[in-house]
Amino acid sequence: MRKIFYCTMLISLSLLAFSCKKAPGITIESLNKSGEEFYFGEKVPVWASTSGDNNTVSYEWNATGGTFDGFRTQNLFENLWIAPSTAGDYTITATAKNSSGGSSSRSAKLKVTRYFFDEFQSAYTLNGNGWSTSNTSNSLITNVDTASSRLELTASSTTAPNVRRNLDLSELKIPFSVRTRLGWKTYFRANSTIVISLFFNQPSNPTYPYIREIRWEIWPTVNPATTDNFQIRYETFVPATNVSKFSTVGNTAPNPLPLISPVKGRYPGLAMANGALKNLSFSIDANDVFHAYVGGELWFTSNGIKDWLAYARATYSGFQDPSPKEYRVAFPAKESNNVGTTLVMKHVYINNDNQILK
Repeated sequence: MRKIFYCTMLISLSLLAFSCKKAPGITIESLNKSGEEFYFGEKVPVWASTSGDNNTVSYEWNATGGTFDGFRTQNLFENLWIAPSTAGDYTITATAKNSSGGSSSRSAKLKVTRYFFDEFQSAYTLNGNGWSTSNTSNSLITNVDTASSRLELTASSTTAPNVRRNLDLSELKIPFSVRTRLGWKTYFRANSTIVISLFFNQPSNPTYPYIREIRWEIWPTVNPATTDNFQIRYETFVPATNVSKFSTVGNTAPNPLPLISPVKGRYPGLAMANGALKNLSFSIDANDVFHAYVGGELWFTSNGIKDWLAYARATYSGFQDPSPKEYRVAFPAKESNNVGTTLVMKHVYINNDNQILK
């Protein structure tokens, strides 16, 4: 009887010890993100680094704002967070669970700061990151230090080169502000221009005129004491009749009203030497007033677009306000002697919060 009792007790203790054995653990050691600040609609790689029992691990992802890429399964250790279209601080959380019942969670903060920016720090800038180029050979100098990163593009064809980006990750409307820091190096084709453009979406009614482009042309190497070195204007277009008009002095509505008089003229601040970079910005504020800054200093303000929009809104029922669709910089084509201009871009910022970029 005692032997049976001892055997029964031994079996019971063994079962108790087995039932109290701790499930193999799993720990998310870190939750990582590719960057510190992000723009509206940016697709941000995030990933969890785990230790412990990694057999049959599943992951669950949550965020206080934005979404996760629907093409990726929630069960992976990595994901793609799509930033929301509102500036602010957001939290993402990853939870890992293994087949033994172990579980671990970790969170990370992500900061969304503006509609768009690029300081050309990523090796993927020209590879699936939204930028496109035509007729250029490209050199991307990446660095975690923004003082050292830049994009260099050299004309590779006798057809005009450009670099451009679609503005389709989030809708952009007035007010907006665009700042580009750029220049040229080594060689610039004589008497030629750098052109910064913003192109706009066509509205639904093809019989109405709309602003199709804001265009800022700069002759950076001419002598502004003797030669015109800028032309800044905007174009209106009527799709149904294929009629295009550029703003110029003397225009009256419905033709586009001038931004500056003269539309083409001389401004010493736009001269650019070899290797020197300059901030160039233009904005339309919440009151539809146009602002242009050069090197951080106000060049001029204008009611040209404001007055044209007031006319259009009063004249055309259901008129749709301008909505930019593409940012573009064009520069001189390669010359027949095979020398190509090199454009240097340091950064591009676009705001939509009525903050004027200078």
